[in-house]
Amino acid sequence: MSHDRPEQRTRRSNCPMKHDLPSFAVLIDADNVRIDTISLILEEITRHGRVTVRRIYGDFTTPNLAGWRTKLAEHALQPIQQYRNTTGKNASDSALIIDAMDLLHSRRFEGFGLVSSDSDFTRLATRIREDGLFVFGFGEKHAPKAFVNACERYIYVENLIAPPPLDSSVAAPVAEIVEPVPCSVPAVVALLSETFVPEAPAKLAFKPPTLAVKILLKAYSNVADEQGWAMLGQLSSYIHANHSDFDPRTYGCAKFIELLQKTEAFNLDLRAHKNGQTYFCRPKSFGASGIPVAGFKPRKPLAYSEVLIKAVTQATAASGWAPVGMVGQQLKALGRTVKESGCATLTDALTASGVFEVKGKGTARHFRVKGKVTSAGL
Repeated sequence: MSHDRPEQRTRRSNCPMKHDLPSFAVLIDADNVRIDTISLILEEITRHGRVTVRRIYGDFTTPNLAGWRTKLAEHALQPIQQYRNTTGKNASDSALIIDAMDLLHSRRFEGFGLVSSDSDFTRLATRIREDGLFVFGFGEKHAPKAFVNACERYIYVENLIAPPPLDSSVAAPVAEIVEPVPCSVPAVVALLSETFVPEAPAKLAFKPPTLAVKILLKAYSNVADEQGWAMLGQLSSYIHANHSDFDPRTYGCAKFIELLQKTEAFNLDLRAHKNGQTYFCRPKSFGASGIPVAGFKPRKPLAYSEVLIKAVTQATAASGWAPVGMVGQQLKALGRTVKESGCATLTDALTASGVFEVKGKGTARHFRVKGKVTSAGL
């Protein structure tokens, strides 16, 4: 029986929920991450979720990992010490995988952050996603493509530590004028030879924005409406659903809209949408009159049942079943919502359609298309 006073109960009931963000477990492979990037990685993942578990794995008795000792307390990282019992074998990877599976089966998390550039964690990322949980990957650009694609989102640490490119519209500072100092001719020759030696141009870490046009146009053709306009949110969701490592920062842009602007391939239009405003875009080839170029075929709106079939098909794992969480992410990438179905939940909408088989319970529900029904041609 509660002995709280009435005013205490009222105050407690009026308080907002303490935690509104999804809960994440972050597991770090100390052998495959730079010490100077851990702060940026944790900061990046806290933009998307609440990190409740922070574990780092490695043999911290070795000289190459000794520098982590000061970082452990600074970032509240729990070290999992793993001695190297055999040369050439990494016991840390095994310990990380075992702990990840234990945490997965605890059903306490909505997502995982795997910090490594090691392909050994490819199957782990796939297995977590099969249960409908979100997987963030963090590593360097040399990370194997198999591991990158196994994650829902993979963020290159180079994009976190590289400074933004200089904006040409910003005026350069005026150099301070210094009065010349008299000196002898030999001294002047020596000074010139030391001062004006040409240096090799610095190599830019960013790709030109124009290299993103192909990906943008392909995504645009899948989400554009009959008038040729595509909502930026839907365009971004579709690209991330099909390219886990897509990041505007790779092209030197802080935001997705900035990337579209720098490509100079799209027109942008700010419109009223629902209770606010949002940006829409379409290729400049449409022109000011809004008449599409020859050969453009606007996609026809799909029936909601067809959208569900397409979402389930795209979310289907190697087991032949699609986790309900992954189906929801694919549905969002297709620019559709559960509200359109008239059902309260995605599970209700899938069940009511009558075209799917289902197994499991709760967040472990999995679906697949019945019989020979497919989304081919949709």
